[in-house]
Amino acid sequence: MKPIRVFAVIIVVLAAAVGGALGVSTALSMAAPDAAQPSVKSEAEPEAAQLLHPEFDLSMNELRNLVSAAPVEAQEAVLARPQYFLELMKKAMKLPADYLVLVDKQNRLPSDYVPHDLVRLNEYSDRILLNRSDLSLRRALMPDLLAMIEAAEQDGISLLVSSTYRSYDYQAGLFQRNVERFGEERARTFSAEPGASQHQLGTAIDFGDITPAFAETAAGRWVRDHAHIFGFSLSYPQGFEELTGYIWEPWHYRWITRLGSEIEQEFFGGIQQHFLEFFDAAEPQLRSALESGSRE
Repeated sequence: MKPIRVFAVIIVVLAAAVGGALGVSTALSMAAPDAAQPSVKSEAEPEAAQLLHPEFDLSMNELRNLVSAAPVEAQEAVLARPQYFLELMKKAMKLPADYLVLVDKQNRLPSDYVPHDLVRLNEYSDRILLNRSDLSLRRALMPDLLAMIEAAEQDGISLLVSSTYRSYDYQAGLFQRNVERFGEERARTFSAEPGASQHQLGTAIDFGDITPAFAETAAGRWVRDHAHIFGFSLSYPQGFEELTGYIWEPWHYRWITRLGSEIEQEFFGGIQQHFLEFFDAAEPQLRSALESGSRE
């Protein structure tokens, strides 16, 4: 007889000897405790229950729903690398809100919005080629702009800065002049109404001669290929007029930070409008998931 069986029989006999103080079933469970334990499941948790990032209370199904309104290519890119995406989004949500704010025909800035850190570019006239002496930009982007200008110069390229910050009132006057000159319907294809202009943010720059011909200049090609490295994004790309509401403007770039540019390039095909529309819609839920995950 095997030792474990002998041990079990002894336990049963002892239990009976003390008047049933221990029941037979109890004695047997003591003799073979492993038999009474439920088996441990080896199967992984369902996909919907698995969290994607240690600081986000967000499942794959929830992330899938969150990106469902984005282009298919963007959805696939996000779902292929969810942890990397959420890590970048965590950092993006720590940026000042107006760095990545959506500004377009449907989402406008208030008339009293003025960036708090504007600097006059003529203070940098020895380093930046300007076509006017009254241009201003936000101080926050200056290191990236200067770095981009230096990199262009290393490649023999001079970048002319032609238009930058515009106040709400200035944009109102500019739009009205364009309406009077070209008619309202045409003006709306290339000129923003007050509050709808990215220039009011103080983070948008028009380079070169502000014409489509800029795209085929050495400077235009250089900016197209390198601007994203320094956090600058083409706002109104060719072929996306219906999406952006404006004609192709190869001269118009908005600084969305190097982090924002990385997200745009890696997950949204380099299309600023797709990225900022997603961020505008999804940021509240992502922030809630981050706060909930951080409390656990």
